[in-house]
Amino acid sequence: MSEDQATFPGQEQQQKAGAKKGRRALFFALQAVLSAVLVYLVARGLNWSSLAEMAGRLSPGFFIGASLLSILITVLYTARWQQVLLSMGHRAPLSGLTRQNFVGIFFNNFAPSMLGQDAVKTYYLGRDMGYVAAGVSVLVDKILGLGGMTVLGAALIPLLGLSGPMFTAALTAALLFSLAAGLALLSMRLPMERLIPGFLARWSLGQRIVELAARSRANAGSAVTFRSLAASLVTVIVCMGLTACIYAWFLTEATGTTPGLAQLMCALCLVYTVANLPVSVNGIGLREQAHALILAGLGVPLEAAVGLSLLQYLFMTLQSLIGWGLWITRPRRAEAGAVQP
Repeated sequence: MSEDQATFPGQEQQQKAGAKKGRRALFFALQAVLSAVLVYLVARGLNWSSLAEMAGRLSPGFFIGASLLSILITVLYTARWQQVLLSMGHRAPLSGLTRQNFVGIFFNNFAPSMLGQDAVKTYYLGRDMGYVAAGVSVLVDKILGLGGMTVLGAALIPLLGLSGPMFTAALTAALLFSLAAGLALLSMRLPMERLIPGFLARWSLGQRIVELAARSRANAGSAVTFRSLAASLVTVIVCMGLTACIYAWFLTEATGTTPGLAQLMCALCLVYTVANLPVSVNGIGLREQAHALILAGLGVPLEAAVGLSLLQYLFMTLQSLIGWGLWITRPRRAEAGAVQP
């Protein structure tokens, strides 16, 4: 091989990193295109003057009360994560976890980086308990949350007697999501390291993969307990109930009528499940479509459904600003005291 054709280890790593960045950029571009298409599909049938009239009917008390409730909901979701950590034998104050959660929301929505909320939470918590265990806790918390929403949504559809093609499709999707969440939790407790071919285990990289798989399984086994499962389901029910109260409050002031809280809870579980699919940029477009299609089955006008979706962006902006403030005022700590993963 000539000197021109030779590839040094550093160059090879740079090439792999460049290829990885290219794939990320392509995936982001596809997400952006889909978001733009979905937003256009909603916007073209929207009566903007009617939406403006609805917004004008909302009182200052609603915005203040709804914003405070949205912050409370985020704190409750953080408490669910704390229960997962307690199941793993790690005690962390709710105040510190809440700070990490809000900082993660800021990075996920507005920071000029590829960092997401889960990565930020894993980074900060990993300095204290190890990055593998921290990552497992974040992953288990996310799976439990999505699984709880799909189970609750799937249970409410037949209990409330909701019918029609949209709710039939939603019930099917919710059942599939519930099954996927259950399989994901089950797989995290299986000895996945035994599935790695023996010849790979002879290499340093293969040994590292085997070690990480074994450590992840050990942490996941302690994270998925009756305590964490019960805490997840209770948190989902309470938070969906509070969010349904916000939606009912909005609809009452904006349109003068609202579906029942149970119907709204069911719709919210389905909307949030769809909006969490990683096919658009931060759920933009997908969230609006989910609100419009699912809430239409409850008789909610398109403009009101889109208004509720836009309300989520208001909460997102508020909580991102809180996260930004907590980040720039975060206490400094010596890196030498960090726990190695």
